[in-house]
Amino acid sequence: MLNAVFLGGTQGLVLLQGLIVTVLLGPSDIGLYGIVTVTAMSIVELRRVGIDEGFVQQNAANQEQEFEAAFTLELAVGLVAALLIAVSAPIIALVYGQPELLPLCLAVAYLPVAFALQAPQWIFFRRMEYLRLRLLQAAIPAVTFAVTVPLAASGVGVWALVIGPLAGNLVGIAAAVAVSPYRLRLRRDKAAWRRYLNFSSPIFLTSLGLLVMAQGQIALVGIPEGLAWAGFMTVALMLTRYADRADQIVATTIYPAICAIPGRTAAMVELFEKSNRLTLVWTVPFCASLVLFANDLVDYILGSEWQRAVPLIVGLAIATAVQQLGYNWFSFFRAAGEAKPQAIETWTLVAVFLLLGVPGFLIFGVWGFVVGRVAASCAMVAVRRLFMGQLLPGARLAPLAAGAGIPVLLAALPIVVIRVLVGADRTALWAVGELVLWCALLAALFLRRERALWSELRGYLANPEKLAA
Repeated sequence: MLNAVFLGGTQGLVLLQGLIVTVLLGPSDIGLYGIVTVTAMSIVELRRVGIDEGFVQQNAANQEQEFEAAFTLELAVGLVAALLIAVSAPIIALVYGQPELLPLCLAVAYLPVAFALQAPQWIFFRRMEYLRLRLLQAAIPAVTFAVTVPLAASGVGVWALVIGPLAGNLVGIAAAVAVSPYRLRLRRDKAAWRRYLNFSSPIFLTSLGLLVMAQGQIALVGIPEGLAWAGFMTVALMLTRYADRADQIVATTIYPAICAIPGRTAAMVELFEKSNRLTLVWTVPFCASLVLFANDLVDYILGSEWQRAVPLIVGLAIATAVQQLGYNWFSFFRAAGEAKPQAIETWTLVAVFLLLGVPGFLIFGVWGFVVGRVAASCAMVAVRRLFMGQLLPGARLAPLAAGAGIPVLLAALPIVVIRVLVGADRTALWAVGELVLWCALLAALFLRRERALWSELRGYLANPEKLAA
């Protein structure tokens, strides 16, 4: 519950910030920001090769020395990633033909090093001291919001999205260093480094695949169509990425527990199925909400200049709903020291996207991209299912999909019927009424369908020792 409150609150704040600056800045500035942030964060993810997860997984006798060795490696990787961002800056500016991208990319090159300096968070994660961990994590988006929104409103433009995160990360670093039980010392430990890199190399390949995917989606529309289309894709990606927030909350929360039950297949299957039933209660309705209300979001909140983003929002929402099915499967493999299957899954996604999504957009436009992107997600889940049979025999994805999909379809039916009867004469107030009805139907249907799961969850919240056992 603590994780849900903190992470849900901070992610809600980030989403609110995204919507506000989208309205304030417009497609071209958001397009610039999208290109910069996809470049920077893709490389940041590339340097996030699982050293933190390896630290959580290990059981060294001297934890302080182990942390110092892991931190040293993380900082070294962060410095290389920062250099990559700086080197890529003029290339990105040249490819897109936008000189403004050069200073913007250089201004965010510090991010990999900033994240490495927040390594003390790993200690609290490993100890499962979630209150301290979430407080440290929440400080960054809170400060970022407080700085970014006023700057954007005052006319600073896209630079508000650079200055705000800088302030947030500086506060995050200061807070992490202040409360860390260990000092941020450098330690040369080749044996530990080899151990982390052996664990991390497949995760690096996974991150590389995600980098290709992220850059490919922005470049596919941004290079031929211009900054505005890069902005449309950025907004679609920004909205749909919140579909996996429940999965991330649960996956990070249960990872130490997964590490504690190696080889207990029945327990792992039960944990996998129940955790996914829980997260799909958020994921599928959220994606369905974007499909049903994307036009209303543009008409009544973002503005008519964002109308061309609607098919991208709808398409990515469908693709995201598909690929979130069984999302946290990789945590079980990583806990077993096996990260290769996720890399294979990710590159399957990339390959099918390049094979179908790219030519689909070039030949048929936006809807060709959508079909290719959804097909890539389906291929990804097919590979996931094959690997799951090895470590989690008995875990099934079809019942999970039905359990989340049936209530959503039943709730959507009255909304669709109402729209057919009313026609195009829908006001903002009418749209709000539909949204309220939609949420009420979803709540009633999911409470009814997952009554046993809610009861079990309440039991765990009332008696945490039961969950630990």
